[in-house]
Amino acid sequence: MKMRRIAARSVTILALGFIGQLTTACHDSNTQPTTELRAIHASSDAPNVDVIVNGVKTLTNVPYETASSFLKIPAGTTTLAVNPTGTSTSVIDTSVALTANQQYTAIVVGLVASSAPEGEQVQAVLVDDPGNAPASGNVKIRVVHGAPGVPTVDIYVTAPGASLPAAPTIPALAYTAVAPASGSKALEITGGTYEIRATVTGDQSDKVVFDSGSVSLPANADLLVTAIPASGVSPVSLLVAPAGASAAVIADSRAAIRVGHLAPNVPAVDVSLDDSGTSTSVLSLSNVTFPADSGYAIVPAAPYDASVALASNPETPVLTLKDATLAASTSTSVFAIGLLGGTGVQKLQLAAFADDRVPEEGKAKVRVLHLSPDAPAVDVVALGSDGSIAATLVSNLSYPNATPADLAVAPGSYTLAVVPTGATSPVLPTAAGVTVTLEAGQIVTVAAIGCLNTSSGACANGSPFSLKLLSDN
Repeated sequence: MKMRRIAARSVTILALGFIGQLTTACHDSNTQPTTELRAIHASSDAPNVDVIVNGVKTLTNVPYETASSFLKIPAGTTTLAVNPTGTSTSVIDTSVALTANQQYTAIVVGLVASSAPEGEQVQAVLVDDPGNAPASGNVKIRVVHGAPGVPTVDIYVTAPGASLPAAPTIPALAYTAVAPASGSKALEITGGTYEIRATVTGDQSDKVVFDSGSVSLPANADLLVTAIPASGVSPVSLLVAPAGASAAVIADSRAAIRVGHLAPNVPAVDVSLDDSGTSTSVLSLSNVTFPADSGYAIVPAAPYDASVALASNPETPVLTLKDATLAASTSTSVFAIGLLGGTGVQKLQLAAFADDRVPEEGKAKVRVLHLSPDAPAVDVVALGSDGSIAATLVSNLSYPNATPADLAVAPGSYTLAVVPTGATSPVLPTAAGVTVTLEAGQIVTVAAIGCLNTSSGACANGSPFSLKLLSDN
C-alpha cells in the first residue's frame, strides 16, 4: 500500500486526527494504581489504525507519522491491539505488564505486507520511561530504530558543521532497539542547536547516511525520536514525538543529483556543478560520453550553477544553468539533451526532472522520458511474445517531456518499445523491443534517446535511437 511521505526539513506540526476517547474501562481510578500510555504509528505501509487497550478502542483513525497524547490507564497486565481502522483484524495483538507511575510508548513499526521479510513484519516496540522531567535547561532524548531493512547505525549529535567525533553519541543501534535502553533514564544534553547524523556501524569510511542539518533541540523538552523509512537522499527520516506535543518529521537536509550526457550528436563533455556565484565545485565529471550518467551524488541543499563544456575545449562552456536550487530531501536528474547546432525545441539544453524515488509496496515503478530530439510524439508499448502490441503504457509523449506520473506495474519481465502515437509501427528501437525485468520496490527511468535519422538532417552523424534504462533506487 502506498503511503504519502512527508519531506519537511523543519519540524512541521501534524494533525493527530484522533477522535477516539477513553471509556470507563480506562478511567483514572481512585483505588487502582495507574500508568500512562501513548501510541506512535511508524509503520510506513500500514493504513490508518485503531488502537485497542484492554479490549476497548481508545484511539481511532490514527495516521502514519503521528503520536497520541499520553493516556492514563490502570497499571498491571495490559492487552494492546492495533487494527486497520474500521476492521476487527489485529496486525498486533499482545499482552504487556505495565508498572504504575511510568510513561510507556507503544510504537508500531515494520511492514504489514505479507511479502515482508522475516523479522521486518509489523510489530510493537514498547518504550518504558521513568517519566522524569529533564534537568533545567536540558533536553531529554531517547532514540528508537524503527526502519526495517536499514542496517545497524551509529548516531552522532554534534554542533552544526562539526567533524564526526571518534565515538558516536549512540553506538550500534539495531532495528527495533531502544537507546538508552527501555526502563532506564533517557539521554540528556543541553538545549540548543545541533546536527544529527547517522553512519552504518562498521563502515570504516564513516559515510553519513542521514544528516539533519541544523536543528533546534529546545531546553526542557522530552523527545522520543524514531528512525522511520525514507527513500531517495537517505534511507531514514526522524519522527520526533515530544511529550505533550504533536509529532513531527525531520527529513535529510541534503539533496541528491544525477547528471547525464544524453545529447546524441555532442562529443565528450566536462560537467561541473558549483556553489552558486562561485567557482567552488561540488561535483565535477570529465570526458563524459553519450549516453553516460553519473548516478546519484549527495550534496548540500543549496543554489548551484551548472556548466557543460566540450572536453576538447573545457574553458568555454556550451551550456550553463545559473542559481538553480536543489531543495532539501529531493532528488533531481539534470541531463544535457538536444543537438549541437540545433534550433528551437532541438537546441542544446539542460533539462531537469524531479525524481520520485519512493517505492510502492508490491509494485515496480517506471517513468518514461522522451529525449530523442528528432522523434515524433510516441506511445510506449509492451510487446507480446509474438511481437505485437500487448498493451499501451503511455500515450502521446512528446519531446522533451516525462510521463506526468510514474507507472506502477506488477513485477515481471516486459518487452518495451515505442511507436509513433496512434500507430502500430515502426517499433523502436528494434523490431524486438527491449526486455526489462522489474522487481517489487524497484524504480526505473526509461529514456528514449538518440536520433531516428542519422544519415541526414539536424541529427546527421548522431548516435542512433535507443532506450536507456536508469535505476532510481
